Amino acid sequence: MSLINEFMADAGEEIKDLMLLVKEANGLVAYYRRLLERLELDSLTGLPGANKFHDFTGSLSSHAKSAGIIFFDVNDLKYYNDNKGHHAGDLLLQKAAESLINVSGGNVHSFRLGGDEFVTVITNCAENDIDEFLTKWRAGLAELNKREDGIHCSIAAGAAFGDDGYKLSDILEVADKRMYDDKVRIKAEKGQKPR
Repeated sequence: MSLINEFMADAGEEIKDLMLLVKEANGLVAYYRRLLERLELDSLTGLPGANKFHDFTGSLSSHAKSAGIIFFDVNDLKYYNDNKGHHAGDLLLQKAAESLINVSGGNVHSFRLGGDEFVTVITNCAENDIDEFLTKWRAGLAELNKREDGIHCSIAAGAAFGDDGYKLSDILEVADKRMYDDKVRIKAEKGQKPR
């Protein structure tokens, strides 16, 4: 009998116990990963949530020499919830998220901040990349709105860009103001007052 077999025979029960502990630990790690994913992803839209956005932007200036920020605010969520039901409101938010998911990837990161607010961060980009992104996003949203699902998704957007020592808080503030200005414009076109 080899030394390994002798050791295995002598330590048989202890090895079985150790293997059970390893199996339990692997199960706990898998459970923790699923739990963490649930905490980081918005369950309605599948996009990373506000916590993930804050984690991501917390170190943004250290790993991105430039950044574009685009804030999005879905129009008419209250109308859908009040007049068509919360399921219709959920579908509206899911369509908004889908429009962002379809153009995200690589250096384009989209998040749901909560309620009807979303944000996209484009890292290491040129300023004209933001315009290209918005053009592509608007075209994609228009295609999604061709579905015969009774949900027309209108979204206000505001973008800002920073490079060479940019201050993230300044970019966020400008993007937020521009988004609000776009929301006012959209409401005015519909003859509504902004809220």
